[in-house]
Amino acid sequence: MPLKAVALKEEGTHPPAEGVLRRFAQVRTIRSLDDVENVKKERPDIVLMDLGMPDFEAGEVLKILSQSRHIPVFICFDSKIQPAALLKYLTSLGNIRVRQPSRTVGLSEAIRLLGISQEVLARVLNVSSRTVHRWLKGARPKPNQVLARLLGIVTLLQRTLPTTDAIQTYLRYPNPNLGGDRPIEVLTRGDFDRIESDLQAIQEGVYV
Repeated sequence: MPLKAVALKEEGTHPPAEGVLRRFAQVRTIRSLDDVENVKKERPDIVLMDLGMPDFEAGEVLKILSQSRHIPVFICFDSKIQPAALLKYLTSLGNIRVRQPSRTVGLSEAIRLLGISQEVLARVLNVSSRTVHRWLKGARPKPNQVLARLLGIVTLLQRTLPTTDAIQTYLRYPNPNLGGDRPIEVLTRGDFDRIESDLQAIQEGVYV
């Protein structure tokens, strides 16, 4: 039976590491200590806990979750840690990995996951908006290396951060490995190599 892992998240906080947590655990929003009691009733095997929750003392949360015959393993971290560093640490534990999708995404799904308009996509692919519209209506695209490359990157995004929220956070959060640029800005400029390298570095748990 797979281990049940739960990550505790304080209401109203959206740390950049949250997308990584969702790869390994079911995220639970904590509004009060009663919510911690409810997590205890779920009998998780592993609890991932942010030490930097501003409204909760880590000791109080640990005390509640420890008052059970089924005491989980606690993994404490700082949510301000860079996602790649947290990913490297959690991956090193080895026993709470998740299966990653391997299929290639379609054009409609790529637009949804990237959160861009048809017009922006047309500029990236150097085609007309009308052409993109016809593709979305079912017309078969002619061989297009840029389109194939873009869909490959979206697939890599899913394999690295396989939830829509995690992908959106990654794309729109300033990335120090990209000189402070937001990945979506780099992607829409057509600089695919930098995004591929960054995602591969995240998968490996290191920044080059």
